[in-house]
Amino acid sequence: MDPLSVTAGVIAILQLTGKVIQYLNDVRDAPKECQQCTIEASNLQSLLMSLRYLLEQGHTNDPWFTAVRALTVANGPLDQYKQTLEQLCSRVEIQNTTKMVKRQVLWKFIKAEVASILSRLERLKSLVSISLEMDHL
Repeated sequence: MDPLSVTAGVIAILQLTGKVIQYLNDVRDAPKECQQCTIEASNLQSLLMSLRYLLEQGHTNDPWFTAVRALTVANGPLDQYKQTLEQLCSRVEIQNTTKMVKRQVLWKFIKAEVASILSRLERLKSLVSISLEMDHL
């Protein structure tokens, strides 16, 4: 995969992460699990931004780039994260009324599902952190 494709994939995931964070921030009286998902997604968004900028500066023959490219393979960590974000999006419904300007979001997760999502977010956060640390070696 060429550097542009890798970077484009990270950018697409960053955009989806921002969308999910916005949805989760709109939850009124958010339960603890919703708040935790928002925090984890925000932390991961920050790491992904760093990864994006390093990719834009990197060279394709750099061993670090080769290692990071492994994150972007089909069904790899970034693909799994994208699926997790899509799962979050599908579980959040936006209710619009004609007189209400503000979005109301319904939180419809069960605790086991939230624990699974948080686990996947944490796992990817660890992988991206390790990738970023490898750049400094």
